[in-house]
Amino acid sequence: MITETDVAQLLRDSGQLLEDWDTGTELALDSLTFVWLVHLLDERHGIVVGPEDEDELAASDTIGSLHRNLVRLLPDGAGGASAASGTEARHAS
Repeated sequence: MITETDVAQLLRDSGQLLEDWDTGTELALDSLTFVWLVHLLDERHGIVVGPEDEDELAASDTIGSLHRNLVRLLPDGAGGASAASGTEARHAS
């Protein structure tokens, strides 16, 4: 499972300046930040972002929307209610 706190930490580690944040904190992901975020997702959480998912993730405009989009990539049961409801999952084996 990945939490919004995990997402915020990944964003900080990807170069975003986040001190105070909440679900509605706006994001502007440039291409370098996005590539680093995708790398950290795989390295730290085993979440593989395929080409078919990149546009949706890159278009995430808040921490909450990025978190919701990431939860969709988790295997069944690992992402909470959204993943358990049958959303298709992609994850590193």
